[in-house]
Amino acid sequence: MTALPADQITRTVLPNGLTVLIRRDDSAPVVAIVTYVRAGYFDETDDIVGIAHVLEHMYFKGTPRRAVGEIARETKAVGGYLNAATIYDHTVYYTVLPASGFVAGLDVQFDAYANSLIDGGELARELEVIVQEANRKLDNPGAVATETLFELLHDQHRIRRWRIGREDGLRTLDRDAMLRFYRNFYHPGNTVLTIVGDVDPGAALREVQQRYGALAAGSPQRVPGPAHDEARGFRYREWSGDIGQTQLAFGWRTRPTLDAATPGLDMLATVLGGGRASRLYRALRERELASSVSAYNYTPTSIGVFVIHAETPAARAADAARAAWAE
Repeated sequence: MTALPADQITRTVLPNGLTVLIRRDDSAPVVAIVTYVRAGYFDETDDIVGIAHVLEHMYFKGTPRRAVGEIARETKAVGGYLNAATIYDHTVYYTVLPASGFVAGLDVQFDAYANSLIDGGELARELEVIVQEANRKLDNPGAVATETLFELLHDQHRIRRWRIGREDGLRTLDRDAMLRFYRNFYHPGNTVLTIVGDVDPGAALREVQQRYGALAAGSPQRVPGPAHDEARGFRYREWSGDIGQTQLAFGWRTRPTLDAATPGLDMLATVLGGGRASRLYRALRERELASSVSAYNYTPTSIGVFVIHAETPAARAADAARAAWAE
């Protein structure tokens, strides 16, 4: 993979700490605006598990200037769309729209970032949606296998928790808790704003400064969870259920994103599970021991997990496990 030349990216840090990355790409008349906030599941204490994801749902749900639904309508009116995602160490909010709608899209992103109301009634309605989402995960064998593996690998680290929360905990989250999390983590110094597309970098930066420049600086107060696990030895867990195929998941604790060993582990994952020429594909798929198999080294900033995951007919599960282990 060829690295993107650094001189193609304009990087500016505003006085309040907001990092702004802008890259002009006029290959198509579109622009993407991404707000990256360093707040995710790892930042949740045990009494508010799932709150980062709930806040993601509430982010575009109204401001003093825009009622519920208005943010989405404005974005669609200029031909764009909104989306968001929460993971262990960050949350992202993004808009993709025609370049002609850049200013409108940026204004929406700013308004949601700085002024989300988190209305109590809207929160109660959205929590019902999120509870259903959490319960649906229990019907997803792949998700259950992966999160069970993370729990099995870690006795203390927050990665062991059910990622978007469970129903009983989610129902305890109220507006006050949401506002505390929002006001604590959604500071310019804890945020990266990225703009890529058919825009003039200088003009785009001026629009950013006009909106975000007046926001107060601040630093989040983090309550870090346990950093390391001392668990040793082989661990095994088996679940049974009425599912079409058996899920096999192998895992090893590895190193953080910037560790010197990480590139080699990423390469190992490609050799093992990266396509039809990979070792696991030949060992399992070509021998019809599994319908799918993959390998990856997952490194959410401060921790690493190397995973091999396969789906196999129940009658072939033991053979598939032995074949995967042999590789």
